[in-house]
Amino acid sequence: MTAIAIGQGLTFPRQQGGGGSSGDPDRFMFFASRTRMVSGYAVDTTSINLTYFASKLKYGSASYKCRTLMAHFSGFAMNEGLGPQETIVPGNDVVIDGADLIVRGVTYPADFSGNPIATIVSGSKGAWCSWPTFTGDLNPEEDFQIITRWHVASVGQKFVGPSRIQKHRGEKYWAAADASALAALIAADAPTTTAVDAFYCVAPGNQTNSQLICYGPDILLAKGDWNGRPVVLSPGDSIGYGRQEISGSADSRGNLGWESKWLDNPGGIGRIPHMIIGCPSAQSARELATSAFLRWDILDDIKAFNNGKYPFTVVLNQMGTNDSNVTISTWKARMTGLISRIKTRLGAGMKVIQCTIPPQNSLVTGNLGFDASGFTVAAIWTNAGGRGSINSDIRTNNAFGHDGFIDIDAAWIDPANTDKFMNASGIGQIGTMVSYTPGDGGSVLSSGVISGYVPKPGDALLVEYQPATYGARLVQTVTDNGDNTYTCGFTANSTTVFQANAKIYWAISPEGIHPHPAYVDNWLVPRLPQSEKVKLVP
Repeated sequence: MTAIAIGQGLTFPRQQGGGGSSGDPDRFMFFASRTRMVSGYAVDTTSINLTYFASKLKYGSASYKCRTLMAHFSGFAMNEGLGPQETIVPGNDVVIDGADLIVRGVTYPADFSGNPIATIVSGSKGAWCSWPTFTGDLNPEEDFQIITRWHVASVGQKFVGPSRIQKHRGEKYWAAADASALAALIAADAPTTTAVDAFYCVAPGNQTNSQLICYGPDILLAKGDWNGRPVVLSPGDSIGYGRQEISGSADSRGNLGWESKWLDNPGGIGRIPHMIIGCPSAQSARELATSAFLRWDILDDIKAFNNGKYPFTVVLNQMGTNDSNVTISTWKARMTGLISRIKTRLGAGMKVIQCTIPPQNSLVTGNLGFDASGFTVAAIWTNAGGRGSINSDIRTNNAFGHDGFIDIDAAWIDPANTDKFMNASGIGQIGTMVSYTPGDGGSVLSSGVISGYVPKPGDALLVEYQPATYGARLVQTVTDNGDNTYTCGFTANSTTVFQANAKIYWAISPEGIHPHPAYVDNWLVPRLPQSEKVKLVP
């Protein structure tokens, strides 16, 4: 067993733990990958024309043995347009017909306070379940699944949900007209039902233009051999969770966004269990304020049944980007106000680590971030302007009130152009488009054959379709041609004529604010030192 010694006399094993003196085997902790609080929209079943549903979601366990699992299901969602306000509700009850835990192929039924089912009242905090017949352990970093079955009373009623299925990880989404038909789909492990399977690997939006949300657990807790390593609660926004991250870009443990992918990386002191409670388009000025308390009330409920302890040890506050203001003192006050509210809510002893603020750019038409000239920067987002002032105060803790910082800005930027994203050419060419269909300038281009790298659904590409002129393409389907080339179907059509053997690069961002998945995976996360995790030790 390999261990890494760090500050404060703690030693954290990489893979498995023995519940050392700094741990607590009776404390429920966040432990599972892929979890986040509910946000987005209420799914309207009118167009689906079905009322019974099930989701099969896959999670990765912590790097120590876990047992006595619990799951929470919410009756509300955060508004991603005005997040993190908890103003999205179904408007009707949603009935959970069962939530089965599957470990090593064995199914364990859920218990909702003595019942196998639960009614989730619209707008309520929701309900907890456990799996009392699962009396063993989850092995360190073991995958497990939860199949949630739910229904609404009639077509036209709604439900909320925290998840979009990740097909490459075996996740599925079923819908049927009644419980027996749904049970048959689950028993057969049938493909995802067509009525709820659209817009896969399209950037998140609303019900009419993005992959459909499904219901399922939002919080997962477990006791076990927790050994004192940090466990993170993270208020986050679209920069942390990853607005442009889509299901196909999830890693092998289901993580999306730089924050989860960095925290769950096995480097440094090892994987850090965490829970994201913010949402895309969040704003710290609204967090822990009017209409943004329910999630925090649930955390207090956990504390009440958890011997007076929260299921986390440290707060990583990623919010701040969406609080920008040309008056720097206003921008700063919005951020420091949240830190103060968090400490007041959780107790002065709770450590809060703040993230620095990365740049925002605008893309130059025709260049789209191919090189540094493809980005422009407004004054507020420069190091000489508001962003630089805020980051300086974060780094020096000048009247900020935090207990340390993670310098995401330093990992994000182009070192030669510190107000900008790294550009596509700087990251490097990844392949070529050797042919395309039909590409005659009059008919739509819907597919192309790629050579030089192995594409996957969700890849955002920058293609030099004519010399020094670039276009973005989003891969939706991939067919292996068996000769080291791959035919890719794209999510949008184009009448553009491509040059022969057009060079392909990773697309950087759709608008100069949110990074595309490849930017997170190939630039940002690898450059954020794993050693920085030591700052999260409580």
